[in-house]
Amino acid sequence: LDTWFSSGIYPFAVFGWPEKTEDLDRFFPLDLMETGHDILFFWVARMVMLSIALTGKLPFSEVMLHGIICDQQGRKMSKSLGNVIDPMHLIHGASQEKLIS
Repeated sequence: LDTWFSSGIYPFAVFGWPEKTEDLDRFFPLDLMETGHDILFFWVARMVMLSIALTGKLPFSEVMLHGIICDQQGRKMSKSLGNVIDPMHLIHGASQEKLIS
């Protein structure tokens, strides 16, 4: 499955959908979705659209947005951008110069 599609059906697929299971009846819909604002459309909106289309229900009643750690240029910390801090530097210690480089 496509990553964004499969994540869109996650709130109900994990409970046995399309079968009518006890877990689906008990745990779906969820109360809260916690996420970052950067993936509201890519993930959360797809969950809402697919859930309504396939189950007739909203997947959760509330969305809580958390903060996002950014670099000095205001970009989201990302492994692909190479602007993340190596956790091993935090565990073993590193100079400020090493963290910046």
